[in-house]
Amino acid sequence: MTTAPAPPGLDYPINDADNHFNEPPDCFERYIDPKHRDLAIRLVTGPGGERVELFAGAPSKFNTNQITFSKEELREMLGQAPEVEAASSQPAVSGDEDGAGILPGMLLNRLNPLKGLSEEERREFMDEFKNKSEAYGNRDLRLALMDEQGIDKAVMFPAAAHNIEYEFADNIPALYANVRAFNRWMRNEPGFNAMNRMFLPPYIPLADPELAVRELETVLEEGAMMIQTKSGHAHGGADNPFGGRSVADPVYDRFWSIANEAGIRYAVHLGGTDYQKYGADWSYNADTTFGDFDAFQWVMYWGDRPAAELTAALVLHNFFGRFPNIKVLLAEQGTVWLPYTLRKMDHAFMMGRKVRWHETGRLDARPSEVFKQHFYVAPFPEENVGRVAAEIGVESLVFGSDFPHGEGLARPAEYAGSQLSGFSDEDVRRIMRDNMEDYIAPCLA
Repeated sequence: MTTAPAPPGLDYPINDADNHFNEPPDCFERYIDPKHRDLAIRLVTGPGGERVELFAGAPSKFNTNQITFSKEELREMLGQAPEVEAASSQPAVSGDEDGAGILPGMLLNRLNPLKGLSEEERREFMDEFKNKSEAYGNRDLRLALMDEQGIDKAVMFPAAAHNIEYEFADNIPALYANVRAFNRWMRNEPGFNAMNRMFLPPYIPLADPELAVRELETVLEEGAMMIQTKSGHAHGGADNPFGGRSVADPVYDRFWSIANEAGIRYAVHLGGTDYQKYGADWSYNADTTFGDFDAFQWVMYWGDRPAAELTAALVLHNFFGRFPNIKVLLAEQGTVWLPYTLRKMDHAFMMGRKVRWHETGRLDARPSEVFKQHFYVAPFPEENVGRVAAEIGVESLVFGSDFPHGEGLARPAEYAGSQLSGFSDEDVRRIMRDNMEDYIAPCLA
């Protein structure tokens, strides 16, 4: 089995819990069942030359055109390269999130790789990653790039899975038709498991329990040993498409029983949810999407709350009491919310509050201990890792680069020296390699 060389500063290659692989924009059209071709996600060119992504013929509902930096700030970061202005105004689309204007790390603050560089050095950096960008969607080139970065194994999240369920909330046939096409592309081209190093988890929506079981059985037959769902609550079903259900609801017991018996791993990544609907109680338009969130909406409805509620539901709805073999990876959802959530769950436990879907209504262990037994979570690149480790230990912490996104790490191995300098060598290795090695173990062919 091929293993990457150790990167500078470490005597072992690293494992990455949050990496990204770009699917080709036409993968849905190529892999969807012919009878559903009219439902396929497709990329078209609008009358003004703009790129438009259509979902069963309808434009995307998920606006991602938030303004992060002004053109002047981009020029200051990137220099006077002629492509900067055009690239910065070009919206990202599925399969092209890392276009000419987005460079790894450019949206970071303290770990921004462009800080302190001369104009010539900035241009060299841009050229370096422009030349590497083909590897973002090419399996063999990506494996070679992983060698260069000192990454042994990585969970790779393709882009489309992050928002597909939001786009098709009220069109369940289209949702499952496109998910089947997406997972078929994943299996046939990069593979669910590439050389025991790249692991792409097929996406399975829980909108329809029977269709979810069918897709799970299909990907298991095709060799998958890791799956992913969206963060936050599950879809509310055909009768309640804009509502929700607990992922641990017994309506899904057959699905999770199959997963539990197979011993697969379960991954959850940051992505579009419908949590902004709760803004209606706070004087907001419930249909506002991510690109138009103000500060309040971003804080309350993007990332932290879906992650915290999913975690609490899995623990306090006795998910692991019923499905003890399942381990959960929380990728690109950070850890700021985690100490508070665990403390509140433990407090509820000590106060004798009952848990749902449990015969006695009481867990056999503190919720924080249940978490440590079943979860792996990756801090954001610039989070204070020591703060969360002081609360939960290092057993559940894993490294996630978010490469090659603008808020990710351009050179992932540098994380150990910059963010883990206060940890022992043993704990650094656990975070940078060993914990993920345990998580991935059942997925190795």
